[in-house]
Amino acid sequence: MDNGDIDRFIWKRRVVVGLLALGVAVAPAACTTADATSGDVPVAGSVSPSVAAVKYFGPESFGKLTITMTEKDALATGDLQTSPVSTVLGKNVYSFVGGPKPDPKQMAADDKTEKAVKKADAGTDQSAAGSAKAAKAYADSAQRIVERLEAYLDAGGATFRDGALESIAAPKGAATEAGIKRGSTLAELKAAYDGKGLKSSSKTAYELPVAGHAGWTILFELKGDAVQYMSIGKSG
Repeated sequence: MDNGDIDRFIWKRRVVVGLLALGVAVAPAACTTADATSGDVPVAGSVSPSVAAVKYFGPESFGKLTITMTEKDALATGDLQTSPVSTVLGKNVYSFVGGPKPDPKQMAADDKTEKAVKKADAGTDQSAAGSAKAAKAYADSAQRIVERLEAYLDAGGATFRDGALESIAAPKGAATEAGIKRGSTLAELKAAYDGKGLKSSSKTAYELPVAGHAGWTILFELKGDAVQYMSIGKSG
C-alpha cells in the first residue's frame, strides 16, 4: 500500500482503537452488491486483455507508463481511463482501461468524509456531540482509506500527486521479467531477486530497488506465503 496513506491510516486506526476501548462502536466494512459495482471495488474479469497481455511489470514501467511521466503524459498514453476513480487526500487515482469505472456517488461521499476529518482536526467543536462526530469521521476515513487502497492494488492502475506519477499497481496477470506475479511463493521471490537488493520492509512485504531511480522500489506484498500485490512507488 502507498506509504503516505498507510501512515495516515495507522494514526487513524490508533484513534479508533482508543475509541473502542472507551466503548465507541465502529462498524466493520460490509461487502454488498453495490460495492461490487462501485468505482472503488474492481469487478472480476474487468481488466482489459490489452493490459493483462503486457509482458513485464517493472522495474520502472508498465505498458506505456513510466515512473518519470507527468499525469498529463500518462493519460495521453491511452493506458488509463480518462477520469480518476478517487480524488481525495490530494491524490488522483486512475484505473487501467477496462478496469473499475468512477463512481460519482462514492467519490462525493469520500470527499464529504475527508471534509469532516479536516473539521475534526481543527478541533473547533469541543462538545460531546462534536467529539462523537470527530470520532466517526476518523473511523470512516480510516476504513475508506483501506478500502480504496486494497481496491487500487487489486485492480491495478496509477496514482498522481501534484501532476507527478506517484505509483503504479500491477493488475491481475502481470509478471516481472523474472516471472514473479500474484501467487508466486516467497521462495520464488527470493530465488529471483536475492543478491539484487531485495529486502524485507515489513512482516508481509519485500522491496526491490529500481536501479537509477533513488528511493523508488518494486513492492511485493504477501498474503501468507504468496505474493498478493505488486506495485512500483517511492519507499519510506
